[in-house]
Amino acid sequence: MAENSKSPDPAVRALQVDEVFRFAGTAAGFSFFGALLTLGVLADTGDLGRGSVWFFGATGVTLLRVMIVVGYERRDPKSSIEPWANLVIAANLLAGIQWGVLGTLLFPLDHGYRELYTIMVITCFVGGSLTSYSSIKWAHPALAIPATIPTAIYLFFAQGGVHFYAGVGALFFCFAIYYYSLKLTRHLEERFALQVAHEDLLRVAGGANQRLELENRELAHRAAVRAASMESAREQAERLFASFLRSPLPMLECDSAAHVVSCNPAAERLLGERERELQGRALSEHVISTGRKHEGNGALGYFTTGDATTQEVDILAHGVRVSRAVASFTRLPAHEGSSPGFSVVFAAPPR
Repeated sequence: MAENSKSPDPAVRALQVDEVFRFAGTAAGFSFFGALLTLGVLADTGDLGRGSVWFFGATGVTLLRVMIVVGYERRDPKSSIEPWANLVIAANLLAGIQWGVLGTLLFPLDHGYRELYTIMVITCFVGGSLTSYSSIKWAHPALAIPATIPTAIYLFFAQGGVHFYAGVGALFFCFAIYYYSLKLTRHLEERFALQVAHEDLLRVAGGANQRLELENRELAHRAAVRAASMESAREQAERLFASFLRSPLPMLECDSAAHVVSCNPAAERLLGERERELQGRALSEHVISTGRKHEGNGALGYFTTGDATTQEVDILAHGVRVSRAVASFTRLPAHEGSSPGFSVVFAAPPR
């Protein structure tokens, strides 16, 4: 229990906040457009006076959200990320109060389409923002709780008398939204922690990349010199294979068409799949050059000149970017009757 209450790693926290701000501008725009349509509904049902006051408050909340988004984009990268998370929570609390007022003080007394519209717009905005704000704990509950619980209490326990079962059902659904928000927050935090762990592993092993490349060339030279001796060739193969299996650096072997032939356990952990699942798969599904130089031209797409090249790449696992690394591409000797393939070794980019 105490472990869950600890503050997340700063790198994980930065990813959580950045994930929210990916959607924050769009979410503010959608909310304002919904408020504008709601003003039209209030005017159409003869409640323009109170509706105008409510819309004025909604406009203020939107402006606050826009200023927060602009400030985040212009922030000092070295500054603390925590104030921006707190600003998101505060802005969502104001937005939740805004929709809660619509569901209580402005809820119509006469039956008509406005009743259904009010319930629909609150439900849609609260439910639809679940994925947008759940990467920061309390960001979505700050919106959901003041928007839904006062509305449920007002509708089923205040206006028109007490409707116990309906009221309990409504509050239960409010709790369900809060529950799934917390579950999604925990899931995203674990995903970001895994991403940071992968980057740390590559960073620690980054200094070994050049040494490993030199060792591979030395082993290739020795194998060529001792080609006449089967026993020597066997020893060299065992040494290379041991280095391949035991290396902490993720390594892949590909054929001339840039399809995965084999990988070491470090690569399995990085990509989240077993070797037999990766075999035959196009390397481009997991490795994308940040320079966008590879155009799907087999092995040729990864080499500019010579037998070895180094590129900065993004690494994908199950279609999701998990890390950025420096990839070392080295041509391998051709087997009899086949075209030469190549090996790929990943290391963290230099800082």
